Amino acid sequence: MNDRTFIDSNVFLYAAEGGVAPKSRQSGEWLRYLLHTGHGVANLQVLNEITNVLIKRGNKPPETVFSIVDGFSLFGGTAINAETVAAARLLHFENSYSWWDCLLLASAIELQCRFFLSEDMQDGHRIRGLTIINP
Repeated sequence: MNDRTFIDSNVFLYAAEGGVAPKSRQSGEWLRYLLHTGHGVANLQVLNEITNVLIKRGNKPPETVFSIVDGFSLFGGTAINAETVAAARLLHFENSYSWWDCLLLASAIELQCRFFLSEDMQDGHRIRGLTIINP
């Protein structure tokens, strides 16, 4: 059984905070587990979202931000393509998620993930064999 899990940027961002807050701790635990099992998957869009948010926050120098994101790239950096965009359009018509989330969902489906880890979407919602999990 394929237990590949697509990881949304919010999970990485909580983990990057590195604090003891529950969301930071839980996100870190999820990432360690997914890295250890080899089931965690991300794409280039997620890595760029993380980079953008961390730079905007301004509490880390760019070199540190890039180093953090380079570490997260262990989960992958697949780019989206025209087929991903076409699939995202269909998902957007079928669901109430934002365009950016539909691009991520389409990418997760394309990467044959079973789960989608995000706090931004409805926990337990199933889309074309993909189950959303709120960590």
